[in-house]
Amino acid sequence: MQTLLLFLDGIGLGPPDRTRNPFVEAHTPNLTALLGGRLTDRLLSRSEPGLVVSRVDASLGHRGLPQSATGQATLLTGLNAADLMGGHYGPWPGPTLKAVLDRESLFRDAYSMSGGACLANVYPPSYFEALNGGRLKVNVPVYAARAAGLSLPDVEDYRVGRAVSTDLTGEYICELRPDLNARPLGEAGRDLALLAADHTFTFFDFWLSDRIGHRGTLVEAQALVEQLDAFVGGIIEILGTTTLIVTSDHGNLENMSTRSHTRAPVPLLVKGPKAGRFEGLVSIQDVPQAIRAAWDD
Repeated sequence: MQTLLLFLDGIGLGPPDRTRNPFVEAHTPNLTALLGGRLTDRLLSRSEPGLVVSRVDASLGHRGLPQSATGQATLLTGLNAADLMGGHYGPWPGPTLKAVLDRESLFRDAYSMSGGACLANVYPPSYFEALNGGRLKVNVPVYAARAAGLSLPDVEDYRVGRAVSTDLTGEYICELRPDLNARPLGEAGRDLALLAADHTFTFFDFWLSDRIGHRGTLVEAQALVEQLDAFVGGIIEILGTTTLIVTSDHGNLENMSTRSHTRAPVPLLVKGPKAGRFEGLVSIQDVPQAIRAAWDD
């Protein structure tokens, strides 16, 4: 049983307003076909064999704007991290959340299974230098993966197809290593699908969506959405028996009229043989439990 969690940082379901929401006018043939419509708050839930499309709450029962550390920790543990912190917290995990991730996460659960676990993002040499020098705050996925005993993929892993670049095409990595080649978006998606086929649990952290939501323009956001769509198309093309789960930790990119996070519900798209396990989920807290249930089948 292989599961691929494509984590989209900071993508909620916003109104169909072309002046604010980049999903309204972006060219997204792959996502639109899967979802049965645009990724907006008008999106209708769908459930059919091998496919579930719905929306889930990211507020975790707390006031204020959802934040990355509590949202991501919830998605990786199934615990209400905002309850543990007494409210939303982020962007980086502190001692309380680190202690939780030291004990449990989907990475840790899958690590002991036959297929193992994989954090699929490639990390450049400068990241490892800062990490080893104690000069770097790491996000929840990195902390959880390392706490579970996983090694972070490096440029050599990327070269042989065992990692995917956060910018999807790998242009950033190729600037560091001119001997490497950038990959078309569809090919990068296929690389991720092949990687997921070899592991019980694979996690890909697409955090550029949150960065553009905080700092970018609507035009940049639309371009990013179109790149993501082509990437997803590559994944779907050779998904095989892997179950793909696409979701987020909070809203942001769907409303480019603000630089802050939003309280919008976040999408949940599941495609694959275990999609039925994800019917009727209400909160992002339910997602890890559904993944565990799929593993137990």
